[in-house]
Amino acid sequence: MMTKLREFSKIFIIIIALSFIGLMIFQWGMNYSGKSNQPKFVGKVNGHELKYKMFSDLYQKTYQDQRARSGKTQFNDTELQQLRDMVWERFIQQTLFQEEMDKLGISVSDSEIVYQIYNYPLDDFKKHPSFQTNGVFDISKYHAAFANPNIPWHQVEQIYREQIPFLKLQNIITSTARISEKEIMDEFIRTNLKARVDYISIPARKFEKNDIPVSDAEIEAYYDAHKEEYKQDEKRKLKYVEFDISTTAADTAHLMSEFENIRTRLTSGEDFNALALEYSEDPSVKTNKGVIDYFKRNDMVKPFSDAAFAAKKGDIIGPVKTSYGFHLIRVEDKKKEKGIEKVKVSHILLSVTPAPSRVSEIESDARYFSEDAKDGDFEAIAKKNGYTIKETNFFTEKGNFIPGIGSNPAIMNFTFSNKLNSVSGLYNLDKKGYAVLMVSAIQPAGYKDIESEKRSITNRVRFEKAKDAARTFAVKTGEKVKAGTDLKTITEQDTSHTLLFATTPLFTLTGSVPGVGKSVNFTAAAFALEPNQTSDMVETDRGFYYLKLLEKTAYDSTAFNQQKETIKRTLLNKKRNLIFEKWYAGLKEKADIIDNRKIFGL
Repeated sequence: MMTKLREFSKIFIIIIALSFIGLMIFQWGMNYSGKSNQPKFVGKVNGHELKYKMFSDLYQKTYQDQRARSGKTQFNDTELQQLRDMVWERFIQQTLFQEEMDKLGISVSDSEIVYQIYNYPLDDFKKHPSFQTNGVFDISKYHAAFANPNIPWHQVEQIYREQIPFLKLQNIITSTARISEKEIMDEFIRTNLKARVDYISIPARKFEKNDIPVSDAEIEAYYDAHKEEYKQDEKRKLKYVEFDISTTAADTAHLMSEFENIRTRLTSGEDFNALALEYSEDPSVKTNKGVIDYFKRNDMVKPFSDAAFAAKKGDIIGPVKTSYGFHLIRVEDKKKEKGIEKVKVSHILLSVTPAPSRVSEIESDARYFSEDAKDGDFEAIAKKNGYTIKETNFFTEKGNFIPGIGSNPAIMNFTFSNKLNSVSGLYNLDKKGYAVLMVSAIQPAGYKDIESEKRSITNRVRFEKAKDAARTFAVKTGEKVKAGTDLKTITEQDTSHTLLFATTPLFTLTGSVPGVGKSVNFTAAAFALEPNQTSDMVETDRGFYYLKLLEKTAYDSTAFNQQKETIKRTLLNKKRNLIFEKWYAGLKEKADIIDNRKIFGL
């Protein structure tokens, strides 16, 4: 029965399906504890409080759901922080949506739930091998499972009970969405009609020279005209000490002893796939029991493939080292399809991990350093202990990236919710070990200093001058174009070698043009032409162009009629999404939201 429960673990997850509006992100972060002098609630939405215990309960439930869904047993600080953020956003959504559903009198009957469960299975059911025939969802197997006591249908019912009112709300909000014939036709033309052109380009870069003079007055004028581009958020720096946890030869030796134990159990007659379920760290083992169906030599990483293809059917080989860890492989079968050799295997994946005792020792060192540094001098204590201090460059909270550390929402939260010289507890650096940090510098929000941007502004002013020179050259070139001279001939007569001539492949209105890039002006000019007609001067970010249309595919009414309904559905879904997202953004903006998460270290 436990095996059966494991097979259905993905189905047990209860998550409100708000993916339609793309507002929920599955990710999460570190441990936390409340303090008596803190507010009694983590947040509040229109008077509805999210108390700390409620947040903690929701967090733990979401954490367990995510473990079941992903097959992972551990999450790094980044993932844990993202999970906390998800709980908060979910609380806001549920509160605001429930208020609107109450206003509109939206409810759901038992008969509606039964109908939806019977006719519209959840995606997790559709994807589960138990409900598939030859890899395709089989609704008859799904219906037969209604009598299966191992599936908690009361939880499935709860999912629908929460989803259906939301879908009703969604339909009410987006009911005004309409797609016109013109919108369908325009989309068909954008994605189906193609053009091919000859063109000559006058790139601005051809006129760029380091000796183009740029005065201080011009730099100042440019800075003043584009000052908002130099606006910056508050920036901070961190000093930190890393406590590295790396694996050793002893850790590898311990792993090899594990494999020896597995081999001993296999020799005594135990089933390879049962042992894969028990030992393997491959997340897919829960559904495939370690079996990898027939694959070609290049389908897998080289060490794995080399070992599998070199062995005979029935052989147990390994451990084989790959970038994923070490694999014990049993060759289940070999065959040839259309002259291509294929192999089917089962495998058990284990990775080398540091000894728990050493991890505990390093964690203790980091914790003691943190406690000492909080009461004393961070740098002096680090030096006394022989620790190397690293320092980040300045970074912003919105950037979601810490130089030298990477993306770590938990550390980001510490950095921007504490004062200068504040010292942190220990933070997990995702398999690399731990870090203890100190806020070492704070740069207030404001505008970047003109002196610090002088070099980049000089280059931009210089490019604008180069583009002006390119424009002058392009206008003169246009006289030859208007006189009817062939574009290639104009290029060949250019003794300055400024002009570039090329012929494009067929491209669409929405596609990128090789050599040109994605330019609305270029593609619009091309599709506005008739065959053999030449354009006026076309300006893009890169420079200037003249185009001659060589061919343009004709409108295909048959293809349009075949694609019409699909295009309409796609456009309608996009428009509904946009309407709902805009509506929700407005609802959230008008809501009275109090966010105390930073106070709780969340």
